[in-house]
Amino acid sequence: MTDTPPLRYLPAADVVAAMPPLGERLALAELTLRALGEGAQLPAKIGVNPRQPGSLGHAMPALLRGDRQDGSADLIGVKWIVGFPDNPAIGLPTYHAQVILNDARYGLPVAIMDAGTITTQRTAGVSGAAMRLFAPQFAGRAAAVALLGAGAQARSHLPVIGHLLPGCSIRVTDLDADRARALAEWGGSVEGVASAEVVAEVRQAVADADVVVSVVSFGPTHQTLDPTWLGPETLFVAVDYDMQAPAALAREALFVVDERDQFLATRADEGFAGYPDPDATLGEALRAGMARPSGRVLVSHLGVGLADVVFASAILKRAEQLGLGVLLPR
Repeated sequence: MTDTPPLRYLPAADVVAAMPPLGERLALAELTLRALGEGAQLPAKIGVNPRQPGSLGHAMPALLRGDRQDGSADLIGVKWIVGFPDNPAIGLPTYHAQVILNDARYGLPVAIMDAGTITTQRTAGVSGAAMRLFAPQFAGRAAAVALLGAGAQARSHLPVIGHLLPGCSIRVTDLDADRARALAEWGGSVEGVASAEVVAEVRQAVADADVVVSVVSFGPTHQTLDPTWLGPETLFVAVDYDMQAPAALAREALFVVDERDQFLATRADEGFAGYPDPDATLGEALRAGMARPSGRVLVSHLGVGLADVVFASAILKRAEQLGLGVLLPR
């Protein structure tokens, strides 16, 4: 190897500045999902549990093989994320995360970057893939969407919802009423969103909703809803480890996950007790061109490190073109 690539550090602001536009983010999410089971390697999340109740630390390594025999088109890296649910009470973020990218031919680290924005944007992109596949038919009317939670994930999901379901009306609910109001005020100005209002309870939010997106902050207390509150054709997208979606819904709906082995490994946790085996993965549905069936659909995506690596690689290319980041000595 003649030229050693620099080691580039991208703080949060540079990651935001180098984030690909919305259409490309949706394409990157679908690329990730299609690759799962086809040329990608990733283990179930490797986790530890710090002392704070409900806290976690996850290592998420991933490899995606490209189309060149020398490995120059491969992607390899890892996300390390820790979550402490009590942090907001002392003014700290719940999650802290970084992505490390390596050169896939020689192993040299080429980038270290803040992963907070990557996490929210790749997660919203995967939810977007679920909406493209499984949102019900609206028969010429605008979609009604329930957004359960008003944190960072909710904010990243709103542009995706507006883009894929133009003209939609959104009902937001959150235990923090001020946070819900702030999100709804901003959400009303997002392109594609016709209106956004706050409701006090989950049952009000999901009543007659075509699409429900649950982005409740994680923690030791799981919240669930009654499946009878949902419409007969509702798409329910359950993001990460929140338990708004009960096992009863998974048993009667078409149940789809992002990555089967990871879900099955996680099902041993108390929060997923009673969940059935998944009917399909999002990648399988994309590769097969699966038609949306009648009835409810539950998509549960826990997050895969491959999405972080795919997004981070695209961000690194844009950062190099824009001259962003700090070059670190080796």
